[in-house]
Amino acid sequence: MNIRFFASGYCEAHEKIVNPLNGKGVSKFYAVWALIYLPEFGNILFDTGYTKEFDKATSSFPERFYRWATPLHLKPHQTAKALLGNEGINADEIQYVIISHFHADHIAGLKDFPNAKIICSKLAYHEVMTSKGVRAVSKGILHKLLPDDFENRVVLLEDFAKNIFVNDAGITEFDVFNHSSFKLISLDGHAKGMLGFLYKDEKQAILYATDASWSYETYQQGILPSKIVKLFFDSWGDFIETQNKIRAFETAHAEFSILFTHCAKTLNYIANEI
Repeated sequence: MNIRFFASGYCEAHEKIVNPLNGKGVSKFYAVWALIYLPEFGNILFDTGYTKEFDKATSSFPERFYRWATPLHLKPHQTAKALLGNEGINADEIQYVIISHFHADHIAGLKDFPNAKIICSKLAYHEVMTSKGVRAVSKGILHKLLPDDFENRVVLLEDFAKNIFVNDAGITEFDVFNHSSFKLISLDGHAKGMLGFLYKDEKQAILYATDASWSYETYQQGILPSKIVKLFFDSWGDFIETQNKIRAFETAHAEFSILFTHCAKTLNYIANEI
């Protein structure tokens, strides 16, 4: 078993959004995804990063507001499909794609993996299926990014998990592939039903907390993002509580590195040039 991180494009936002106390200039939010290899299951993706499907999905209103808020920067060779091809992996071979949450920078590449089952939480799936129009866009959901057969390919995490339990930090863990070294985790707040994962082997230990924060520095210092993000967050209270749980986990398990999708610290783990 092994895991590697890649990045497929980025969007931009003012650093004040991330750090309202000390932020300056523009910050690049790289669309990070992970390639996980399990001998019994082959290669599995955790999120997919951006593709140009984002431009198609935001060509009209109200979706175009999403493009204005998060302008995309992506070169053709940076898509997950292209990067996997460089590794000798055919996109058709991917059997599972785990979705942390349904924001565009995490799912824009879904259509490139037509044979994959799509694993997500029940809460995230319900949010996608019931949010329409302006409300969907306000929650970061672009239905045009979903494959036409999306509903037939979805696997709900709570049904798929072999075991579900709450760890010593209060974080819910899901055993999905019968591997003690890999567990999905629930990270409420930023988006409904958002997921991350725990990974540990003889070389590294990682809690990948996706968008539970955008910066390890602000998380560590207890600096919350600008409150304007409440407009699209699912629950501000749960967002704060999730960060508290991650801190409790980090205190109890000092060997783990805490990584967030868009954090500069995470870029040190990226396998491709960005």
